[in-house]
Amino acid sequence: MRLTVHHSSELSPYWLDSLNKLLAADNLNHEQLLHAGHWHVATFNDRIVGLAVTRDEEIVYFAVRDVTRRRGIGQYLLTETLGWMQAQGCSQAMLSTHAARPEEHSALNAFLLHNGFTRNGNRYLLTLNH
Repeated sequence: MRLTVHHSSELSPYWLDSLNKLLAADNLNHEQLLHAGHWHVATFNDRIVGLAVTRDEEIVYFAVRDVTRRRGIGQYLLTETLGWMQAQGCSQAMLSTHAARPEEHSALNAFLLHNGFTRNGNRYLLTLNH
């Protein structure tokens, strides 16, 4: 199977186990995020390996399974999510790292800066070209 991003919160039943493993790292369950915004689900081999949740011009949640990191999944998920946001008419994307686990801050900072975001405290902003 190939890496795919689904822009929907409709979850296949066989995704729930991998979704719960992804969210467990942040002490969340899918019910807590179900109505937080629009879901962008990265799957590989019928398992969820990444999730972004957007609301308007904000990425309110972004995570990749720790066992699948450093393989381009986060890059692909971010690219697909930003493309979707741009197609929806968003002129910018904002992500706040205040809720990220402290041990994730350094890697998340480097990842966002590498992808063109600018930093202002715990907020990162990217202008989307139309």
